Amino acid sequence: MLQFLPQNDGNLVAIQFSGTITHEEFEALEPMLDDQIDKDGGEICLLIDLRAFEGYEDLHAMWEHFSMVRKHHNEVKRIAVLGNKEWERRFAELAVRFIVADVGYFEDGDLEGAIAFLQRA
Repeated sequence: MLQFLPQNDGNLVAIQFSGTITHEEFEALEPMLDDQIDKDGGEICLLIDLRAFEGYEDLHAMWEHFSMVRKHHNEVKRIAVLGNKEWERRFAELAVRFIVADVGYFEDGDLEGAIAFLQRA
């Protein structure tokens, strides 16, 4: 499931990935993300909580995710990845090579650090 978290505030968009994600969920998320980007002047900071993420349902879901990233990467100023697995840390390190946003990885208990990273000027 993909859901917005209570930390959404201004240009900070917080999304939790939990369980197995389907392509329909990414298709439903994209218009909401577009609205948030438009509302916040075209630039957002993104908190991605992967602590309960189990993976993609199939390649179609993964493709939808990467398509959404490709479409919006210029509108994202910073990304904080909150995780608890080694592959999530590596995901954050790899993301830096493909997007223009500053990316930080934060361990499970460091939600405050992730939000501070996103809010810095």
